[in-house]
Amino acid sequence: MFTLDKKYLVRNGAAAVFLLVFALIYEHFSHGVISGYMLGAWLIPLAGSIPYLDIKWLRQRQAAENGEQRCAAASGLWQLGIFTLSQGFIMKGIIEIYGTTNRWTAVYIPAAVLLFIAAAGVAMGKRKGPRGDRSVPSEDHSGSFMERAPGKQSGALHPPGREG
Repeated sequence: MFTLDKKYLVRNGAAAVFLLVFALIYEHFSHGVISGYMLGAWLIPLAGSIPYLDIKWLRQRQAAENGEQRCAAASGLWQLGIFTLSQGFIMKGIIEIYGTTNRWTAVYIPAAVLLFIAAAGVAMGKRKGPRGDRSVPSEDHSGSFMERAPGKQSGALHPPGREG
């Protein structure tokens, strides 16, 4: 799904440290009230970094499919899922410490799960070929409806069997 990318590992590590310090400071000034969501929020960026470790079979799969744009999109969706889940835990922790409830905090976890599923789907999916199959398209489009006329340099397209 993802390859070793130190940029994401450093970002997620910095986010984990920030969330831990934020949680400790916030709970220090909350007069002894603690929240498991607030204390656990810093673990999300660390757990979210696991796919960025240099795992051999993931690296081989990406190299075999050569999907650089797909990998970038999957990484972006994955990072957005990490951010959404961390944000949800922080918000739920703040609401718990405040001593109230809010129905909108329930949206964060399903939204993050959908982003993680979308990231996995983008990373592991294959592009559709010219004939609608699920293979990577080749440069040969001889089976398409329109073909290039032989000997034409203009790049004009003509129906098969006709010359322009």
